[in-house]
Amino acid sequence: HRVTAPPRFPSVERDVAVIVPVETPAATVEATIRRHGGPLLRDVGLFDIYRGQPLPEADKSLAYRLTLRDDERTLTDAELDDAVAAVVTGLTDDLGARFRT
Repeated sequence: HRVTAPPRFPSVERDVAVIVPVETPAATVEATIRRHGGPLLRDVGLFDIYRGQPLPEADKSLAYRLTLRDDERTLTDAELDDAVAAVVTGLTDDLGARFRT
């Protein structure tokens, strides 16, 4: 099998907690994140599902860890913020998602 060199530049992880209706599949949320994540998004992982107070009964919170990296250089905070903002906007526009603050 092929061996690939480890990346020369660090990955950065950012967490996003998305509030969606209970009937919205986690796979749909993940696909939306990937669609809006841009070229810096390397991986998306669901790490928490929450239902109950203080959320309304019809909602659930899904927490995703986004892994971002550029192969050519270290990312700036502004680039990371822009990438996460694009994901948040995409989730809001496509799914009507809300976010825990």
